Amino acid sequence: MEKLISMTINGQSVSGKITDLSRAGLSVEITAPFSGYSAHRYVPTFARASRNFLEIGVQVASELLSELYNDLLLLDGKRQSLKAMLHGSEGIFSKLAEYKAVQAELSAKKPKLKQQFRAGLLDQKQYQQSLKRIRDQDFQHSMLARELVDQFIEQHLPGWQHSLAWIMIS
Repeated sequence: MEKLISMTINGQSVSGKITDLSRAGLSVEITAPFSGYSAHRYVPTFARASRNFLEIGVQVASELLSELYNDLLLLDGKRQSLKAMLHGSEGIFSKLAEYKAVQAELSAKKPKLKQQFRAGLLDQKQYQQSLKRIRDQDFQHSMLARELVDQFIEQHLPGWQHSLAWIMIS
């Protein structure tokens, strides 16, 4: 089911379509002035008795399309400043890559350590101490990476701290 929606937001003609509409939820895709982006809303099972998207779908779809347009407009306006900011931040990304490489090396040491323990080259105490050192170093690099990302976000994107930090680390 595709139903077209059109509206004017701040003098800009915005159009989209409802790509999915059911009692439990709806999906909207924007077609102009942006395209290829969609948004969704769902009603939890326990609330379906009092809220039915089949009855209020067009109204909610219009609201959702408006929100999607405003978000995309905001992102489009920030695109150039984000590109410039990221271009000047290669050092941060190389440092993050360095931390990730060290963490990968540390993760690779764990199976080797376990093999040495199983082969009888290490006793339980030596194995646990070595494993603790690896975990501590891994934690330290993880915290350094987190601190670097937090500083970057605080400096360049205040207010986005929680949503972006884990995206950049992972």
